[in-house]
Amino acid sequence: GINAEYGKQWYQRRVRDQGQELGSFKQVFSKEHRKPAITLSVMYFCNIFIETGILVFLPLAFMSSFCGSAGEPPNRDECETLSQEDLWKLSLSALGSIAGCIAAYFVGIYFGRLKPLRIGNFIQIVVFLGLYVCISHAVTFGIVTAIKIINAFVCMMIWVIVPESFPTIIRNTATGLINSSGKSGAVVGTAMVYLLFYVSPIAVVTCFVVVAALSFGCSFILDKETNDAVLTET
Repeated sequence: GINAEYGKQWYQRRVRDQGQELGSFKQVFSKEHRKPAITLSVMYFCNIFIETGILVFLPLAFMSSFCGSAGEPPNRDECETLSQEDLWKLSLSALGSIAGCIAAYFVGIYFGRLKPLRIGNFIQIVVFLGLYVCISHAVTFGIVTAIKIINAFVCMMIWVIVPESFPTIIRNTATGLINSSGKSGAVVGTAMVYLLFYVSPIAVVTCFVVVAALSFGCSFILDKETNDAVLTET
């Protein structure tokens, strides 16, 4: 009520007195905050690219007999209707994301943010490489489920780091910037799979590996451990 409104007015006056602009993009891209803002945006773009791309890739792989195609592009006219078993596999694979989010919470508490983030990104690349050797639908299902678990782990860890990396004055703006980069990644990832899958499924897998590698590289540019960080202006 009144106390909350007074506190808001006091904080706005304090910001003005310090010559700062509340929620300014200029502040987000200042020398102090530029690195985490850009790095986290790129990482989130990459991992949402992977998350949505995999959602599209797996049913296409089942419908097109991706496994056993001997590296040849599947015929668009020979797609099969998804069986009930395939639908169960898709549902179970999606549930893997929950496991990844829960794991990120506990790992973040006990082991910090940066090291688990880097390890998760590295494992994601290694597991993606398994898609180059396609043995059966069951193997593809297992690999993609592992990717969804790891990807959810990385995304969750990014969202733990985001609010710990920026002061209150720009936290919402920085969060919005990073979230919008993820939305862009979702659009690009989905389009990439639809456009390339029937040309070459291996090209799709290669795009996933490259994007995962980019996220892994960014995890080393992000060099500030935010676990137990003292948040400024709160």
